[in-house]
Amino acid sequence: MTSSEDRLAEIARRREGAKSHGRRGLVLAALGAIVVLGVGALAWLALGGLEAPDDVAGSLASQAMGLYLGQRSAELEPVSSDDTPVSFEIAEGESVSSVAERLQAMALVRDAEAFTMLARLRGLDTGIQAGSHVLRASMSSEEVLSELQTAAGEQITVTILEGWRAEQTADALAAAGVGSGEEFLAVISAGSAGDRSTLADKPEGTSLEGYLFPDTYQLDPERSAEDVVARLLDTFEARVRPELPGKGPAADLSVYEIVTLASIVEREAAVPQERGKIARVYLNRLETPPYLLNADPTVQYALGYQPEDETWWKRPLLEVDLQVDSPYNTYRYPGLPPGPIASPGLESIRAVLDAPEGDWQYFVANDVACDGTHVFATTFDEHLANIAAYQTGSCGQ
Repeated sequence: MTSSEDRLAEIARRREGAKSHGRRGLVLAALGAIVVLGVGALAWLALGGLEAPDDVAGSLASQAMGLYLGQRSAELEPVSSDDTPVSFEIAEGESVSSVAERLQAMALVRDAEAFTMLARLRGLDTGIQAGSHVLRASMSSEEVLSELQTAAGEQITVTILEGWRAEQTADALAAAGVGSGEEFLAVISAGSAGDRSTLADKPEGTSLEGYLFPDTYQLDPERSAEDVVARLLDTFEARVRPELPGKGPAADLSVYEIVTLASIVEREAAVPQERGKIARVYLNRLETPPYLLNADPTVQYALGYQPEDETWWKRPLLEVDLQVDSPYNTYRYPGLPPGPIASPGLESIRAVLDAPEGDWQYFVANDVACDGTHVFATTFDEHLANIAAYQTGSCGQ
């Protein structure tokens, strides 16, 4: 062997021995590798998709951390898909390593040491703020680290509900004291998607309607409208992207079309367990001439705000309403509407992706049960019979 090969072999032996002494040994091995390989470590940084801050980019320590994280990038992924909010308290003066260990113990990050190194590599380890934070097991280590940068005392809790259209979301943010509704709507209308993969097929010039992910957020009231909207889009990206591979029954639809259909399902389904069957009805209609969805929520969206009732969603719809000349009127125009009509939750997106098999073409509200359920039919004759039997108009009276 050459002297360089001898040194590499020795490094390999040290790495194997380090496994029995925990992951800190791997870091020391990485440092040794950098001493031997020099600038080769920078290639590992590029392969790992990681960039050190400018002020530490040349240091051996940052190169070692980059090498380590490049090799263990899976440990920065979310622990699970559980979206349940978890309260996490950080004590004044608590170290990043202590925070990381507790995060791992609470199953909010996969690996404490990887999280600590990520924080130091990003130069954010000293920016972690004391106080209360809301985290989720479905957040990546990058998302958790970002969330911990805002002091709890400076945050405002805002809940964005499933099925809200952009104007309702903007109003809720403004009412909570986070910017103004006009500023939010301007950003949403501009439609800037950034480099987020789940928004890549959003047609140019369209708004961000449908992508303002419904959730409970801790927001800084001093942040700009652009920053707040970016937070909602980042959450959409983090929650929806893992659901998309394969796309199931919606394989022929683009992501934009999936979100559009999911927004209709969100507005239509009053009972969670019916989301899948409703999605299947619409998927069947998209495949059957005359390809009309006949979806009331799209007409409601076209009609817009109803000042007399102070609502964005007119109920009940009258026969004249179904004649409104709008590309969003799916009683008149075949196929999907031009875009989403509201922000669908993850379950409605899953309903489109995993719609059950079935030949249903129709459904009608069950006024007899008066519990938000529907009665489904395959043929038009069955549908007419269901209307006669179940749509009494007496529900709620």
